[in-house]
Amino acid sequence: MHRARLGAALTLIVGLGGGCKNRDLGLEDTEARKFTARCGSKGCALTQQSGPRAPADHPDLVLRGAGRLIGVCSTAKGAQPEPGDCRPLVCADSAACPPAEGMSHGECLNGLCIEPSHPVDVNDAVLLCLAGTGLGRESAHQVERYALALNCGTPCRIPAPCRQP
Repeated sequence: MHRARLGAALTLIVGLGGGCKNRDLGLEDTEARKFTARCGSKGCALTQQSGPRAPADHPDLVLRGAGRLIGVCSTAKGAQPEPGDCRPLVCADSAACPPAEGMSHGECLNGLCIEPSHPVDVNDAVLLCLAGTGLGRESAHQVERYALALNCGTPCRIPAPCRQP
């Protein structure tokens, strides 16, 4: 049940493009992967520049912001990402974050790129609990963190062992 709701929520895409206007933006996630985002009116195209690579069966990269945090997801060709396929974007300042729909610049809060109009939800708990655990979602540690995230409650409180927003 939680997985179905989480999957449905992840189908919301960050409406990026208003502020990038066909310029390159350097992005980094919690797994030390670096990306170039080429943003325009139809969103952002991501190219990975360095860091660990997702498995060959997850070649597509997309930006997602179903909750408060913005993350990079690795997906199967043309598919929607599973919750564990995303990691949050890190930042030193707002210039290092993609703008949410209708904004001219991104927002950085506590070292994470955010969509300021959204509250923290279970999608954010998954991003924060899996942050820094590596790519994928099969290790025992990742499975445990994922289970913690799914039980963040309403309103969602990020579990103590996870990175905090």
